[in-house]
Amino acid sequence: MARPASGTDIKLKAAGRRLLEEKGITGLSVREACRLAGVNTGMFHYYFGSKEEFLKAILKEIYAEFMLNFKAGVAVAGTPRARLKAALVEVGKFALGIRRVAPMLFADLVHGKKEAFAFVSGNFTEHIKHISVLAEECRPGSAVKGRSIPFLIAAIVPVMIFPVLLGGILERNGVKSIGGRDLQKLREELFSDEGIAERAEIALRGIGL
Repeated sequence: MARPASGTDIKLKAAGRRLLEEKGITGLSVREACRLAGVNTGMFHYYFGSKEEFLKAILKEIYAEFMLNFKAGVAVAGTPRARLKAALVEVGKFALGIRRVAPMLFADLVHGKKEAFAFVSGNFTEHIKHISVLAEECRPGSAVKGRSIPFLIAAIVPVMIFPVLLGGILERNGVKSIGGRDLQKLREELFSDEGIAERAEIALRGIGL
């Protein structure tokens, strides 16, 4: 049975989000989360029961925040193309917000961590359904109208995610420059609202929209 929210569970989730950024899903320690939150393990188990449920609560909270912004962005008036672009922009902003968490989560997926795959496949898919509907509306006017919706999704979504995640990985590893370009300048291009919007435009033009 779910426990009522309180300051204690909020502190624990805040500590968990911090550790998730640093250590990923499998590296997150319940004891360390309790220490950072100033909470004993008994209270942790009262609210969450297990590390698995704790992780689910944190990741669901992160994703729920994203979906609120995503739905608001997609609800803007305009053409199907304008709504699809707004959806891609929100995906880019989400990637920016989780750029320190996502590489660790991705590493867990690459290394076959079943709990990471189960959670992502079971919870991080709602936005793809929305984008699929918008892509279907736009497909007749695109240069790839004969292709499937998964093909379109694969063509337009990664460009919103991977440049930001790459920037997060470079940050995490203390890289100062890449290709002779100062990382701070590159960060301004990748992480700015203007840069995110430009990548969304590039993605749509890439499929002839």
